[in-house]
Amino acid sequence: MSYFFVLMTLFSFAQIGFAQDYSDPLAEDEIIVEKPTDLAQNYRDRRNRFGAIFSVNYEKFYPKKYLSLIQNETFDQMSGGDSIPIIVGEFGLKFNIELGSLSALISYGDGRYANESQKIDLIRAKITKVALNLSLDNLMSEPWVVPYGQIGANQIDWLEESRDNSGILSEESFKTDWGLNYKIGLLFQLNWLENSIDPNTHSNGLISSGLQNTFLDIFYTSYAEPSEVATAAGQTGEANLKSDHFGVGLKLEF
Repeated sequence: MSYFFVLMTLFSFAQIGFAQDYSDPLAEDEIIVEKPTDLAQNYRDRRNRFGAIFSVNYEKFYPKKYLSLIQNETFDQMSGGDSIPIIVGEFGLKFNIELGSLSALISYGDGRYANESQKIDLIRAKITKVALNLSLDNLMSEPWVVPYGQIGANQIDWLEESRDNSGILSEESFKTDWGLNYKIGLLFQLNWLENSIDPNTHSNGLISSGLQNTFLDIFYTSYAEPSEVATAAGQTGEANLKSDHFGVGLKLEF
């Protein structure tokens, strides 16, 4: 089972928890008393103590100092300066505080790269992360722009299939120990864009699914060099997968 499927399952359960559900019939002596959502309230006044977030991000992973044991070259030399595109799914639960929010996050990213001219048949990086996030999303009545910082741990599952100088295809694979990563960025609220297309879009989403905000996420992230890796043969060694790069994503808050 893929980590991305797990993320989507958790997101579905969280969405159900924040949405209204009247599918089950009521008993004769049973009534529902529910505080209605005041659509006239701004975000600061209407948000609850707890929430959930889901995002899909696009990153560029560029471990330029990684040394290929097959080609005896660094990734920078092998790729000619290209990076590995990574698609990341992220799910988190947030606790709203006076100035912003604290979130616990899990995410999974998958990226593939090939370059026939550089004798690279396939390089695949699968990244699993857990992180804590601090977002200043309550500085204004509406979170038009939200600065945030994030720190966490990650594990990278690496696979390289490339050819040596003789043209022989070989494979190198390993999984790193858990290493550190951090992320800083800005969220730009897109609710105004939804309302400009259809004034009822945001209010309908708030009532039906509990969707509070849609954000454009622009960030800078860094992965530290793993100290040790486990190879397919059960041995240990070192691999420098340090990477620093920018990324962009779409984030939904419930």
